[in-house]
This record gives sequence, C-alpha cells and structure tokens, in this order.
Amino acid sequence: MAAFDKICSGFPQIDEILHHIRLGDNVVWQVSDVDEFRLFAEPFARQAVKDGRNVIYIRFAQHEPVLKDLSGIKVKEFNPDEGFEAFTVKIHEEITKQGRDAFYVFDCLSELQSVWYTDLMMGNFFRVTCPYLFELDTVAYFPLLRGRHSFDAVARIRDTTQLLLDVFSKENDVYFRPLKVWNRYSDQMFLPHCYRKDTGDFSTLQGGVAMSRYYQVLQGLSVNTQDQNYDSHDRFFNMAKLEYTQGQFREETEDQIIRSTMTKDKKLEKLVKHYFKPEDYLMLRDRMIGSGAIGGKACGMLLARKIAETEIPEYEGHNEPHDSYYIGSDVFYTYIVSNDC
Repeated sequence: MAAFDKICSGFPQIDEILHHIRLGDNVVWQVSDVDEFRLFAEPFARQAVKDGRNVIYIRFAQHEPVLKDLSGIKVKEFNPDEGFEAFTVKIHEEITKQGRDAFYVFDCLSELQSVWYTDLMMGNFFRVTCPYLFELDTVAYFPLLRGRHSFDAVARIRDTTQLLLDVFSKENDVYFRPLKVWNRYSDQMFLPHCYRKDTGDFSTLQGGVAMSRYYQVLQGLSVNTQDQNYDSHDRFFNMAKLEYTQGQFREETEDQIIRSTMTKDKKLEKLVKHYFKPEDYLMLRDRMIGSGAIGGKACGMLLARKIAETEIPEYEGHNEPHDSYYIGSDVFYTYIVSNDC
C-alpha cells in the first residue's frame, strides 16, 4: 500500500470529519478514562481485522484491556518496570518484526508516567516510537489521560503525532474535537462534534446553545485536573515537602523517592531507609538537575557518608563538607532523544 492511503476508522462520520485516517498516522486520543478510548479503539480494530490488516495490541499497563474482542488480533506484552531503555528497545524490535502497514492499538501512555515517575520520560517514549511507526506506514492508536500531564509533555506529544483528538463525555453524549490533524483541512474539521451513543450519530456543534453546553461540560472537567505547569516528578516532591512541613512523611512517599531517584535494589533500599532522614531526601532533590536516578556511585557515596555520620560521629569534623550536585538520568535520555540518537 502507498503512504497516506485512506484508512477506515470504524466510524464513517469520523472518516468524513478527518478526511480519513491515513497510513503513517499516529492517533493520540486525549480522554478522561480508558473506557472513552475503548469506544473508538474497538471499532477501529474490528474494522482493521475485517479489512485483512495485521493488527497488534501492545499491552503494558495495569488497567483493564482496551480491546475485549481479540479474535484476529496479536497481543504483545511488555514490562515498563524494566526501565525506559529496555522497554523502548523491545517495542521497537517488535515494530520492526511486524514490518510495514501494521495496525497498532497501545495501552494508555499515562501508565508510563506512573511507572517511570515523570511526564518527561513518557513523552520521550512517544517521541522515539511515533516517528518509527510513521516511517513504516503503520496506523497506531494511543490513549492519553486529560489533565494528568504537564503542558510541556502534552506539547511534545502534540508536536510529534499526526492526529491529536480530544474526547470527553457526559451521559449519552460523547464530545469529539480534533486539536491537530496533519496535512488535511476542512472548514468544520476543528469544530467540536457530538456523538450520541444511543443512535450512533455524529453532529457538528454550531449555534450558541450547543456551544454553551459544550463549554459547560469542558469547564466541569477542568476542576479535577492537576497543576500542569510542572512535571509530575516536581509535583510529587512539592507535595512531599508540604507533608514534611506539616509533620508528616508517609512510607509510600519515602518508597517512591528512593525508587525514583536513588535505587531499586532491595538491600540498598533497606540501608537507605535506615540511615536517611526526610530532610536528606529533600536536600537531594534540591541539588538535582532534572529528574530520574542519580546513579549507583552517587547513591553509594551518599549512603557511605550517612553511615559514617551515624556510626562514627566523632569523625564528623574530619569530613569534607558535602557540596555535590547530580544530573538525573532522565536528562541523559532526553539528550539522546532530542538529538535523534
């Protein structure tokens, strides 16, 4: 098949609104939950199977499967706990194996933020995966949870993808608004559209009353969004500092700090918990450039210093003052991604 050939989405009305999905398109659906994404992903997958396509479901998240009917669909499972590099490389190897003109449905991108602790690395995964899928003339569907990620991360995804579609629902109405559609345009394409579940009909919202209802629903959704001016990693540490100033420091907070910045080794984690105090973690974050892990050597040196301070306090005056700064591993990976390495 030729690049940019028209593809059926499973919804004739969406095909008309978008002037069809094309080969090479990565389609990101910004949704409130996975159920909203499923509403569009399942018809796409069933239509692709019906058309004789090679359809692959990329499974890596803890949420319920996006696709319920897997007949005629290959399911490939991956583990993001292995880390950004190993996870990304394995998915790229699978994409290479499946070859050209394959059709993909991915689990929710937002799950990667939960595992890797940062919006930045979720965005980096998309920035290296999307162009490769485009190069192989595939079509890929990705869900992304609205209001959960920093504006910077969403902007990186928007700049990289071919289609970014905003979807939210209220009762029987599902609102659908294209935010980006690459290389095609129509007078009504970027207007909000409404899909009614009971009839299966789409309509373009026009007129004051319809638009007022639309913005009222949209405004209601914005109440529960997080502060998107900061990466999730920064929001987490700000909350940890706030907890500490209020006399709290939960075990879950300590566990996440250790796993995201210091070590995932169980023996080292036990030692860190024994010797570190909450203010030590917060000082570490204040001396970090970027996010991610500080590395095994830095972690070992900090731990050795804390052991010495605790076990042989009489030698504290002989130690050189601690003035180190740390570059987080996410900075290194972002440099590689940004320079197309």
